[in-house]
Amino acid sequence: MRLFALSDPHLSFGTPNKTMDRFGPQWVGHADKIERAWRASVGADDVVLVPGDISWAMNLEQARPDLEFLGRLPGRKVLLKGNHDYWWSTIGKLRAALPPGMHAVQGDVVRLGPFAISGTRLWDQPGVSFHDAIDWQPREGGMVSAEPEAGDLAEAARLFERELGRLERAMEALAREGRDAAVRVAITHYPPCGGDLAPTRASALIEQAGARHCVFGHLHSLRRDLARPLFGERAGVRYHLASCDWIDFAPLRIAEA
Repeated sequence: MRLFALSDPHLSFGTPNKTMDRFGPQWVGHADKIERAWRASVGADDVVLVPGDISWAMNLEQARPDLEFLGRLPGRKVLLKGNHDYWWSTIGKLRAALPPGMHAVQGDVVRLGPFAISGTRLWDQPGVSFHDAIDWQPREGGMVSAEPEAGDLAEAARLFERELGRLERAMEALAREGRDAAVRVAITHYPPCGGDLAPTRASALIEQAGARHCVFGHLHSLRRDLARPLFGERAGVRYHLASCDWIDFAPLRIAEA
């Protein structure tokens, strides 16, 4: 059984006025690109992680066509909430609405074959910046924004502390309920560390839980000419950036067990 990931698809079948085309030519027809690549690589028994920013919908009914699109694709899917997933309802209501073979993680653990998967959204971490890794070419409604204003820093720090507590509980659950799993996997929407893999409080929790892989998204418009690659392996954990425009809209193979 293989594990794949594809984050931040930003689907809009239920909100056709919010297509991604305005964010650059690479996004034109991106849902078709995802479907072609997905069907070419993912099998019925495989698992695909989708860690956030799944749909531009504002409510669950608007998101239904996007969920059905993913549901028709091969494999079993594990979803996580992103910062743009305003449609994400209470976890019980959401799970009841998901197509067959689709799972939602919200701090608990999903077991699929050899994989134990847990995580939470997380948030921007104080002191971690990707400013120099982003291609800041001006675009109408660009996918990235400037650094937060000074007045927003206190609120961002508060949100991060709340999300860090949720990650701590999720990783405790992963260590406990996934202790007999062949592969433990942490998923977050926001990156748990910087691209240079310098340790953070979030990455420490993931490493202490015995995760072998951590998958995340959120980052867009990244430069392709960086002097050193982003992320990699640290303390036994491989950190995978799976934002779909970074991986050319093709599911990224994470592991096989």
